[in-house]
Amino acid sequence: MERKSYVTSMPDESGALLRASRIIARHGGNIVRASYNRAVDLHMLFLDVEAPREALERIEKELLEIGYIKDKLADTRVIEVLVKIPDRPGALLPVLEILNRHGINISYLNYSSSDEPYQDFKMGLLIEDSGLIKPLLDEISEIYQINIIQCEISEENLDNTVFYIRLANEMQKLLDLDTETTMRFIAESNRILQILQAEGENASKVFDYIRRVAYFVSNHRGDNFRAAVEELHPAEGLTLYSIQPPCGSNTYLFAGGDELVLIDTGYAVYAGEMKRLLRSLVPGFESLPKRIYITHADVDHCGLLSKLEDAEIILNKKSADSLKRQAAGLPDYREKNELSFGYSKISMIVSGYTPPDPSRLTILDTGTPEEHEGFIKIGEMTAGSLSFDILEGAGGHLGGEMIYVSEKAGLIFTGDLLVNIGGFSEELKQFNSLAPYLMKSVNVDSRKATEMRKEIIKIAGDISRSNGRPCIICGGHGPISVLEGDKLTALSDKKG
Repeated sequence: MERKSYVTSMPDESGALLRASRIIARHGGNIVRASYNRAVDLHMLFLDVEAPREALERIEKELLEIGYIKDKLADTRVIEVLVKIPDRPGALLPVLEILNRHGINISYLNYSSSDEPYQDFKMGLLIEDSGLIKPLLDEISEIYQINIIQCEISEENLDNTVFYIRLANEMQKLLDLDTETTMRFIAESNRILQILQAEGENASKVFDYIRRVAYFVSNHRGDNFRAAVEELHPAEGLTLYSIQPPCGSNTYLFAGGDELVLIDTGYAVYAGEMKRLLRSLVPGFESLPKRIYITHADVDHCGLLSKLEDAEIILNKKSADSLKRQAAGLPDYREKNELSFGYSKISMIVSGYTPPDPSRLTILDTGTPEEHEGFIKIGEMTAGSLSFDILEGAGGHLGGEMIYVSEKAGLIFTGDLLVNIGGFSEELKQFNSLAPYLMKSVNVDSRKATEMRKEIIKIAGDISRSNGRPCIICGGHGPISVLEGDKLTALSDKKG
């Protein structure tokens, strides 16, 4: 059985849902989620349906035939105009006739009478065909003075029936999405809204946070992609670079000798920017053999797995299973948590994520228990002369989470289980405040995540005492840090 999300636009009349339900039932479909909010949108209903693939295709075909699914998005624009109309009976009628002739709806009208010979009529116009804007304004201007008001239109002035279509078109333009992907974005935005409204959150705040995620990621592309880079020399002839972007995970790169080793790779949307940066750090980057390891299978840590096509991807079975599920269009480990499902899908769309080809995955462990407490060793990683133990966690942040520990170097890669939040840049703080709101928690099991953090601190403490110096922590986000007691301090601050 497969699941498909339908974004339907139904007439506001008795029996509309019944008609759709009969079509779904006739083809053996099962509605597993339904969401409708009249206060947000009068017509739009979101349905998740489970059925065999062929049945889902027939359901979609019939819903399309009766007009419940649109085969393309209307390019709806809401423009605010001010028309000066003579203060005499019937003077408004010519404007209304022009709007009617072009099929333009008025979302709001603001006018109050005064003693002036001309009255200001402020109107919000819903225009589905952007090509109509110029001829419409030209035609009105032939009879009356008209101005475009250069300001944002407040939400209370907008017709609620275009709530979702406005967001759809905004995201489609910002992220350069095709129609199908845009509709998925809207469906997952609704999923997030449905869950958070049950928690008492209001729609405007939820959609504001979703917009902020999209704009933050998009606005840091190109020349605005400014990643901090730290450099360590943990062994003779070996350099460790820590690349810290304003959003998405850190990327760690071991350079030295005749191969490169990477841990985590950030967001896919920054692939071009990252490749340029990597080439600048390591001459001949493209031609050198590469191995990539990950700390866990979240999309903000795995973005370049599909972009560095010549690299070997080495990971544990749980993470591989999660990536394989992504490639098959099935819910991954993050999406098994309903609170995380919508945000995970939104993140994939916003960051342009594509899962790697499963045939490229090299699995490093066998026989690892599906469930376990604490860390267990599942393999080893080498980088130059250094050897790291690979430890799998209990699944506090995400199932399949791993850390990489080198006692000799006094170095641990901790993923998102232990990060120096206090060392975040202001940009990183802003972006990392969004996911916890939209998912309620970034951890799939907060109790286990806390236990994993305590266990890492213990491991790092033992290494610090053994080596006689603070253990270095390379977290999934933020600066390289050192652990002193149970407190993380940015390494750059210690050097300063």
